Amino acid sequence: MPDIDHGTPRGYRQHRARKVPYCEACRIANREDKRAGRQRATAAQHQWNRGKASAPTPPAVRTTGRDCTDPACGTTGPRPAPASVRVEVPGSREPARWYCPGPCASYGHALAEVRAIGDARA
Repeated sequence: MPDIDHGTPRGYRQHRARKVPYCEACRIANREDKRAGRQRATAAQHQWNRGKASAPTPPAVRTTGRDCTDPACGTTGPRPAPASVRVEVPGSREPARWYCPGPCASYGHALAEVRAIGDARA
């Protein structure tokens, strides 16, 4: 079509608006424009995202359960810290223990549930 700016992002938009099949030159121009747009971020975008304008950073590794660095995590007896969570499962061979809140408590609960399963050798 003569009235379309082929080979440009504008031409790609003109194809779409007129419901005309895209030509290869317009597809390539649109793809390159999108790629360039992802790579250029304004100073305001960098400030808003704290510089995170591309691939996300992997989450930090957090120790859980027996690998936890808190010496009171997984102990029995009196409450070691105000935020500690007591995990006790009825019928478990695992005694009631105090864990850090969050992943450590989930680990302790799973451990107690596994140890509540009946003896398979019986």
